[in-house]
Amino acid sequence: MRVKCVKMEVYHPTRMRFDIHIHTNFSDGYNSPEEIVERAKEIGLSGIAITDHDEIDGALEALKYSSEDFTVIPGIEVSSREGHILCLGIKEKIDYGIPAAEVIKRTHELGGLAIAAHPYDRIRSGVGDLIYKLNFDAVELHNARTLVTTVNEQEVLDGVKLPVVGGSDAHSVDEVGCITIIVHDDPLSAIKNDNFDVIVNYRKSTLIKSYLKRKLNWIF
Repeated sequence: MRVKCVKMEVYHPTRMRFDIHIHTNFSDGYNSPEEIVERAKEIGLSGIAITDHDEIDGALEALKYSSEDFTVIPGIEVSSREGHILCLGIKEKIDYGIPAAEVIKRTHELGGLAIAAHPYDRIRSGVGDLIYKLNFDAVELHNARTLVTTVNEQEVLDGVKLPVVGGSDAHSVDEVGCITIIVHDDPLSAIKNDNFDVIVNYRKSTLIKSYLKRKLNWIF
């Protein structure tokens, strides 16, 4: 994990903690948007991003629970032709199955950020080395559900020129907050400008990975 020491201009009296990769029962998650928001507030998060697979309705539903004290970022995890892309800060659905470059272009047209989700995950679909070739805004190398990667992550961290974010990839309330980002400003601006820190709750994310390994009955 990369530890960054970044001097930031503080606009808020306290640091803000966001989980930017969460699924609800509008796609393959177990819990409703309301339950996700309640859990996030319970554990002290400042906000979340709802990123259901190829579906925007869960994020729009979650927006109903956004307030002055809690921010909901609408988004989608789009299944592009080459792999999964987190599209944050958008309120319209983007077609799945189209080229990754088109997903990124459409996300930017809608005013959002395009982030390569778990690009080197061995099990789930990632865009791989396209993080070096396409116009991504950031790359998600820290993902609580990534069991095995196909690369040396440290080499990627050393070589990639993009902001490196993290997220829980939560599919239930118990997983929310496993990996978060810490910001002192608008979270999307912070990601764009690489002004954030990634915080990993190692114990919690390790428990989830162990559970998933048993559930999938795979040996790594």
